[in-house]
Amino acid sequence: MIVRKVIGIDARYGLKSPRRGIGEYVYQLLQHLAEIPRSYDMHLFGDQTADPNTVKEFRSVFPTTVLSAANFFIWEQMAWTRAQKDIAVFHGTANIAPVKIRQPLVLTVHDVIEWHRGKDFSASIPLRHHMSRVYRMNTLKYLVRKSSLIFTVSEHAASDIRETLGVYADKIVITPLAPKYRVEEVSWPKKPFVLVLGAMDPRKNLHTVIDTATLLSNRQIHFKVVGIEKAHLLALMKKSQIPENVELSGLVDDERLYQLYREAAVFVYPSLYEGFGLPVLEAMAMGCPVITGTNSSLPEIAGDAAIFVEPLDAPNLAEAILAVINDPTKQRALTEMGQDRAHLFNWEKTASLTDEGYRRVLHSLEKRGL
Repeated sequence: MIVRKVIGIDARYGLKSPRRGIGEYVYQLLQHLAEIPRSYDMHLFGDQTADPNTVKEFRSVFPTTVLSAANFFIWEQMAWTRAQKDIAVFHGTANIAPVKIRQPLVLTVHDVIEWHRGKDFSASIPLRHHMSRVYRMNTLKYLVRKSSLIFTVSEHAASDIRETLGVYADKIVITPLAPKYRVEEVSWPKKPFVLVLGAMDPRKNLHTVIDTATLLSNRQIHFKVVGIEKAHLLALMKKSQIPENVELSGLVDDERLYQLYREAAVFVYPSLYEGFGLPVLEAMAMGCPVITGTNSSLPEIAGDAAIFVEPLDAPNLAEAILAVINDPTKQRALTEMGQDRAHLFNWEKTASLTDEGYRRVLHSLEKRGL
């Protein structure tokens, strides 16, 4: 009887609901890997924050174990390691993995953002994030040397990983992300509001959005900023001068975000650094015109289907918004180009490239008689 090798996957972020970027990557990757005939098995591992319905969904396809731990460090370095006695290969899906493992490691490095913090954008983050940052940066430097293979999400991210962490190019496999929404027919006319995905991390550049909204406050242009974590949202509303044309909201579910993408006249994403920039593609898939930054991976992902601005230039961003929101012809042109662009990215390809990477590592084990 042939015993199939098992790949143990850190599925924590994909088992949450709602999910942000890395969570969507893990969720969609697992969904589409399930559809590929495989010569190996997969075992998913989550933590106590897992959404029960999402766990139930995946348990119908893969063995799925929810492990409890006092904090993320104990989960990553102790609980997950102890649980994986029969695992042939580990896949750390979120820039992190156990240090003390003997099995081969596959690592997804989405970006090396932390090496840019304090240089390309502000390093102002809470103390607990500083502690996490030190741990993750030092651990990642070790793990990329230990890894048999590294997945990343864009040419820009791959180049940044090579230069920042000294990784050889032949060790990196690029597995681009894709929209979670299918490209579909657009409803017209658009509603006259600007959609923004917010977060309190300085690199998301929310302060420039607020400055831009202030410049446009007398033009009756409404901004809907969604996705700010509840604690940060309350703090922001207490201490900041938010113009009346800005509506702030916390995290929204997929159904609500889907509707906002469909309705908005323009989606603004002035992030100061992205390894990929998945919301840009999601907006395009839903037929929402996009304005984004000239930096990091954003031009690579958006191609010629977006308007690009210097992300810290509020007056320029305001002009770009006016140019789109007041011109239905430009809206339609950007919508068509955006949907064509979104068609180039799909999760089936992401899963196929990942499967090829797994098989490459497993084949190297067979050659060594392991």
